[in-house]
Amino acid sequence: MDTLKPGTGSLSGGTLEKTELADVLRSAYASRRHLQVLVSYRGEERSFWFRRGRLVSASSNREAQHVGDLLRTFGLANESVLFAAFERALADPGRGLASALRDAGAVAPYVADACVRALAEMVLYSSFQWSAGTFSVVTLGSAPDLPVAFDQSTASLVLEGLRRRPPVAGVAPRVDPQSKLVLSPDLLLRYQCAVVTAEEAEALDAVDGTKRAADVCLDLRILERLISVGLVSVVDRKRPPDEQAPAGVQSLNVEVAGTPPSPRLAELLEQQSKTVWNAYRRLDWTTAYELLGVAEDAADPDLRRAVHERARLFHPDNALRSTLADAGEALEALFAKIREADRSFASPTSRQQYDRLRASGGMSAPVQYGEPTREVQKQVAKANYQRARTLIEMEDFFPAYEMLRQAVEFDPEKPEYWTLLAKVQARNPKWIRQATETLRRATENLPDSVEVWLAYADALGAERNETGRVKALKEVLKLDPTNRKASKALAEIAATKPR
Repeated sequence: MDTLKPGTGSLSGGTLEKTELADVLRSAYASRRHLQVLVSYRGEERSFWFRRGRLVSASSNREAQHVGDLLRTFGLANESVLFAAFERALADPGRGLASALRDAGAVAPYVADACVRALAEMVLYSSFQWSAGTFSVVTLGSAPDLPVAFDQSTASLVLEGLRRRPPVAGVAPRVDPQSKLVLSPDLLLRYQCAVVTAEEAEALDAVDGTKRAADVCLDLRILERLISVGLVSVVDRKRPPDEQAPAGVQSLNVEVAGTPPSPRLAELLEQQSKTVWNAYRRLDWTTAYELLGVAEDAADPDLRRAVHERARLFHPDNALRSTLADAGEALEALFAKIREADRSFASPTSRQQYDRLRASGGMSAPVQYGEPTREVQKQVAKANYQRARTLIEMEDFFPAYEMLRQAVEFDPEKPEYWTLLAKVQARNPKWIRQATETLRRATENLPDSVEVWLAYADALGAERNETGRVKALKEVLKLDPTNRKASKALAEIAATKPR
């Protein structure tokens, strides 16, 4: 019997006879966790690695045999060198092979990476042919450490694996020709990024909740793939389709293979990036209305359409785009808020409950984008400062810099905001002067802050401006005559001067 993890709805183990591999991988994707999915069949154990819900690699306990065949086929390495590399790699399946091939001198580094990536794809795609075996899902305490990772979305990988699966004689598709289909009501599944074929795109375009499966697409195997990956689902009588949700392939996050990109693609991606970061910086104090970009008196249909548009824009898969490659954390946080908005605006009743809760002060204070009050500005500044500290720990410096810039603008009376902003600027050698200028402005806003004057003195010292540093240190002693750091620094400067 296939089992679920308590309270999660995620699969924890079972057999491929009852739960197909695509369904297992879709469940792992929906969990948004770091996972290892283990699948065993006829003595071979394969692992599928997930980094916060994204399928990033696959490995096998027989990978040496698989890669050996690949390298020998193309004459890339001799037997003795390969054997030595494989011996070293056996201790760490899925992660040790690339380094072992490099260290042993078996192949060039770029060939090693290409082989490991090709192996991972081969392991993944061939696994879709397994109709028997067992699987288990293991939650990882941290993101898996892998030498190379897939550069495609989970949906694209699963779709390709399903396409490569040969049809089994006598086995009909699982799709009932009489069933009616809709684009998935689950926002996470509906707006996955995926590369689809022209036939799959045509089927997605025809799905509207009213047509029978047989009328949507003559080849039911195409619909079976789209259902398995989660883009499409069978109409649930208990959950009627969202009539305001945009329909058609153009409303999704999919690309059609072989279709040239839009001439405005670069401009649209840049706009999307700006929207994501602007929304993320204000996330703690933004109402659901503001997150969706609609007025508080917007009609219910407009709200529902905005939920879907923002879900497409803020979907975590967008981190695969080059313009949002560093926005993984931001997209996850924004999408979680979009899901909350989806629940809040699911019906007129739930919307009324949300409005009552917001009016009673039972949720975060909103940001008024036009003319925010002084108190709200201080709240935003504090939230930005706290979030920036977290981002700095993660070495995600640019969004931290943007948040701190706004923090000192909204609440210039906090010395810690200024000093942290200067520290972030100083990490970039090209911004040393900007860091010093930030602290100079801080001394003007906070002339009585010992913390700011000390930081300013350090910045001037880093620029080897001894005259300015001495003046800053003397300002410290005016405010705090017993300050040891300033006294010691002045004594050291005096000692270095020629007599």
